[in-house]
Amino acid sequence: MRWVILVSALAALAAKVYCAATTIGTTDVILFHMFGKKIAASGLLAMYRETPMFNHTPLVGGFAAACWHLEEWSGVSLAFFLRLPGIVADFAAVFALVWLRARTGHPPGWGIVLFALSPVAFMISGYHGNVDSVLAAILLLATCACVGEKARPLACGILLGLACNVKVVALLLGPLFFFFWWHRQRARPFAAGAIVTTLVGWAYPLVTIPHIFLKNVLGYGGYWGDWGITYLLTQAGWNAFAKGGFVDLSPEQHLVLTGLKVVIVASAITLAWRSRAADAPGLFTALAGTWAVMFVFGPGGAPQYLVWLAAFILLESALWYSAVTAGSAVFLFVFYQTISHGLPWYKGISTSALALHWRPWNTLPWLIIAAFLAHATWRGFRARTKLTPSPEPTTH
Repeated sequence: MRWVILVSALAALAAKVYCAATTIGTTDVILFHMFGKKIAASGLLAMYRETPMFNHTPLVGGFAAACWHLEEWSGVSLAFFLRLPGIVADFAAVFALVWLRARTGHPPGWGIVLFALSPVAFMISGYHGNVDSVLAAILLLATCACVGEKARPLACGILLGLACNVKVVALLLGPLFFFFWWHRQRARPFAAGAIVTTLVGWAYPLVTIPHIFLKNVLGYGGYWGDWGITYLLTQAGWNAFAKGGFVDLSPEQHLVLTGLKVVIVASAITLAWRSRAADAPGLFTALAGTWAVMFVFGPGGAPQYLVWLAAFILLESALWYSAVTAGSAVFLFVFYQTISHGLPWYKGISTSALALHWRPWNTLPWLIIAAFLAHATWRGFRARTKLTPSPEPTTH
């Protein structure tokens, strides 16, 4: 089976590299080119001050500038350099799963083969152009640090901090990892690694322009109407929920956004506390559940986000992973086919007019993830019920 996994991973790696070398990618690539050029010319602080839509961390901003410099120096398109780390991250994630399988029995070998050959990973890492696959791989490595006889809380914390320097959504898994180590009386090295690594990466803008940095990066909540509940509310025909985007939203929209964020944070903390004593499979279940809550109740979304939860759903259930992958692949194919104006894909620019064609299709993966969350919640409820002793009958 290991040879099958290796061949599959190498084939996927080659296909993604070829795609990255022969295409431009999506709107995100165009934006990263603009970000990189501006940061290289004017600096990171000017980027945050003058471009409110720049919601990336300093590390990602520096990476964008490095890609721009590499394009200038080598003549190779920034689009290739931008996608290369995600492609390598996908390859590394396959072997992280192999490592976990050897120690926990999860996931099954055929699931790892499917993960290696995932059309979702190919479309996002090979074509889209962003850093989401890197985020997912780092968080998977942080999970690996929790497993085995030589579990490493400091390494887990450093990896979580590094993930927070890629995208701040990684903070969502912070409570889960913290309570996991807290229960084992090893929370201090984890917390030290996570806090120091995060703050070192954020330090420059956090100290110099804290309000702008926190507003742009931590205050970003996604586009209203692009995903899940906010999309369904937009389709309901109520004027209060009709406007899309992330600026100048109605009071009703802000109320819904706040409510959804509260649900996500409260659920993440609750899951973290309840799974603090879990073994490796229990940790996998909690991680998958946390991501599922994020995707079901998330106020906004983007196609490339679908790589975030993939490995964690696989660790919990290969069958559910297959279903989520199938639904995600259908949606992503429609999305990229629409914005790229058909095969062969070369450059895909998303517009409001084109969104009318692809946006309904994102309901498919959302519904499947919602079904997974409902199933996992019901299974957890039944398990807790069985563990609760029945009261002894009283006699009179």
